[in-house]
Amino acid sequence: MKMYMIILDGAADRKIEILGNKTPLQVSNTPALDTLVKKGMQTLVTVIDENITPESDSGSMALLSYDPKIYYPGRGTLEGLGTGFIPEGYNYVAFRINFASYDEKLGTLDRRTARGLEDDELQTLAKDITENVDLFKFNVNFKLLAFGHHRGILVFYSKTEKLSGNVSNTDLGFRKNGVWGTPVKNYEQRPLKCNSLDEKEESKLTADIVNDFIKQSNEILANNQVNIKRIEKGELPANYLIFRDGGEEPKKMPKFYEKFGITLSMYGQLPAENAIAKLIGANFTFSKSLDLQLDKEFLINAEKVFISDEADVKFIHIKGPDEPGHDNKPKEKVKAIEFIDKYFLSNLIKDIKEDDIVIVTCDHATPCEMKIHSTDKVPVLIAGGNIQNDGSTKFDEENASKGKLPIEKAIDIFPYIMKEILNGKNKIN
Repeated sequence: MKMYMIILDGAADRKIEILGNKTPLQVSNTPALDTLVKKGMQTLVTVIDENITPESDSGSMALLSYDPKIYYPGRGTLEGLGTGFIPEGYNYVAFRINFASYDEKLGTLDRRTARGLEDDELQTLAKDITENVDLFKFNVNFKLLAFGHHRGILVFYSKTEKLSGNVSNTDLGFRKNGVWGTPVKNYEQRPLKCNSLDEKEESKLTADIVNDFIKQSNEILANNQVNIKRIEKGELPANYLIFRDGGEEPKKMPKFYEKFGITLSMYGQLPAENAIAKLIGANFTFSKSLDLQLDKEFLINAEKVFISDEADVKFIHIKGPDEPGHDNKPKEKVKAIEFIDKYFLSNLIKDIKEDDIVIVTCDHATPCEMKIHSTDKVPVLIAGGNIQNDGSTKFDEENASKGKLPIEKAIDIFPYIMKEILNGKNKIN
């Protein structure tokens, strides 16, 4: 028997008027998911708690049974670790960054996440920054990785200077609250400065470095041919960097095998997920990043690799539904869910064995009306083996709210399976 955990990124939502006052999951045509539902039980779970909005990394951590309130070090740290950007023997601080669109005349951001950037354009912008920003006066070096349309990871490191993650975000959409990035509603579209959040010299120095880096990089981006051509074509430039979620050394985490006596393989798009895999002793494979134009061949091939993996537990994070949620495109979100069902899940249910267990859930909700992640509960389905159907007929928020799966939090999924479904015995082979 094997276990398969499928994470539909941001698929959970709220009722939407143009969908007949239903959620995208409710109106989606998902015959493969419906087949699994008839063999399982559902419920709604809190991903972290009612006061902490999950990101994909903290949500994945919770779904794998690790409490983010104990172990989460911040997105910047995880992404720095996941890219291998943390040099040994150095003091460091890591940030997540976005390439944003800035209107210099108005002094406002048109978008905090630049849209429409091709990867070669993004890499050209990142290369220009890497080659021309100079932090010599701070005795600090940096590494920059750009990926995923507008995202990036930036690590500052030094042999001589202490650095700190306890500085404010310049990303106006998220406020720094300890290790957490808390979404800000109705924010003013003006760029923010980075400030120290304590009186320590290393925090003040780090804030100065961030502000200087932003100033230098924005001048470089404004004069880059990629942005000049975008403006000429009537497109928004990617001409401003915003920082969030600075972090440092993570806590040691117990290995997944030590907790449950079973092996784990993870498949995902995010460097932060790779870091989680390293910290908990799992194998990790980078899968192709999915945008609104979901790739049929990728999903078909991903299922083949996923099913053939020899690990006891296989975890895959599929990005598709999240972006339409951020863009308030409910119908596109429906299409993304249906696409995954047709080209990934339909093949999975043909290939799994009768006693295999399949878990389907979300790392967080991304309600279209909000265009950001929320603390809303998400549906979780556990199907297969000897599990009896609880009356559920479809994988969605309403059916899950009436389901009989006795789990309230994401961190309890695996402990419940091991204790109640497998009766505390290692029956995986």
